[in-house]
Amino acid sequence: MPRIFLRLALACLVYMTLVLEVAAAPRVWVALAEEGGPYAEAADVIKGELGAGLELNIAHWRAMFTARDEAPDMIVAVGVAALDGVLERLGKRGDAWERVPLLAVLVPEAVFEARQAGSQVGGRPFSAALLDQPPGRLLALIKRALPQYQRIGVLSGPQTRRIFDVLDKEAQTRGLRLRKTRSANGAEEIYPALKQAIDESEVILALPDPLIYNSASLQNILLTTYRARIPLVAFSPAYVKAGAVLAVYSTPPQVARRAAEMLRQWQPGRSLPAPQKPREFEVAVNERVAASLALWIDAPNLIIDDLRRQEEKR
Repeated sequence: MPRIFLRLALACLVYMTLVLEVAAAPRVWVALAEEGGPYAEAADVIKGELGAGLELNIAHWRAMFTARDEAPDMIVAVGVAALDGVLERLGKRGDAWERVPLLAVLVPEAVFEARQAGSQVGGRPFSAALLDQPPGRLLALIKRALPQYQRIGVLSGPQTRRIFDVLDKEAQTRGLRLRKTRSANGAEEIYPALKQAIDESEVILALPDPLIYNSASLQNILLTTYRARIPLVAFSPAYVKAGAVLAVYSTPPQVARRAAEMLRQWQPGRSLPAPQKPREFEVAVNERVAASLALWIDAPNLIIDDLRRQEEKR
């Protein structure tokens, strides 16, 4: 009989431990900019990576923040629209919400820095899994895929100027020379900056600056560089389809896996890891444009493997 009681006691202890572990699971809201597309892809990855250890509430950001809600342990905002929507809603909540950590996912670094400097974030822990590629990876791509070129042109815009010094340092370590154009602060200044880049460079590196690279300007930039026989290296596979020679980029699931890594490092009551750029990446090549410019570029998988090996050594 005592053995039976002992077994029952042990079973109850195991059960209570499991109940306490479930009850202690951090409550995390995953707010989406849109219910489908890349944002849902990212949420699915986060759920798959961390769903067993977190109590996840995944929804469009507009569907969150009802009057009865208690503050969660963490909010993950997927996409710029979700980040801005969440910040707006948080600004209208009470004291219990002032320290809720906020992790932005699939946002450009410039957007993160602008929101961080604003008043809406306040004193809450705030970090991001960013879209932007590390500057060294951008220069390593050019060095690996287009080794015949040394002079790299960068159009200087409001969101490009801030990283030029870092880019220049990374270029020098690889034997490349960076050429920054005159600053473009309006649409009318893009073409003069582009002409300067074409005159002084052998290849142009496009960076995610919406003033310079947008739906209104992209085709003119691609056509102008193509006519000048200057390859353009971009940051998006869509730009490669439109006429850029190649690009390095990270997919939403890859950025989401970086976000999941950050969430694993976080515990309620502790600070968030610093903003992180993607570890995983892809390379896209426009073979038709490359051939028309008499360029021989290796297959993307070969370039990716080489870049990964380089990064592992650094």
